[in-house]
Amino acid sequence: MPEKKVGSKKIPDIKVEVRSVKGKCALGHKRGDVFYFRGGTTPAELCVEAMLTVIPTARTLMFKGTHFWVEDPDAIEVCCPDPVNLVVFEVRRLKRA
Repeated sequence: MPEKKVGSKKIPDIKVEVRSVKGKCALGHKRGDVFYFRGGTTPAELCVEAMLTVIPTARTLMFKGTHFWVEDPDAIEVCCPDPVNLVVFEVRRLKRA
């Protein structure tokens, strides 16, 4: 799917992948699940709690930002807010084709 344009800017797609699950995710997310933000739109089936954690990072990557503590400027790991059943997500900016 091609990138969407907003004004004169192209928004890259963002891939969100479940990297690990400690315990049991209440909504059934499991290691290897993949979700995509395409052209600035949100993915289906990503739980609200994960969305609250992922969106700030996805927006950072959509608009060419990064975080100083990561080695790969195109990927950041974030965690859901449940400390007992911890789900870790990798949020990755996809390269343009």
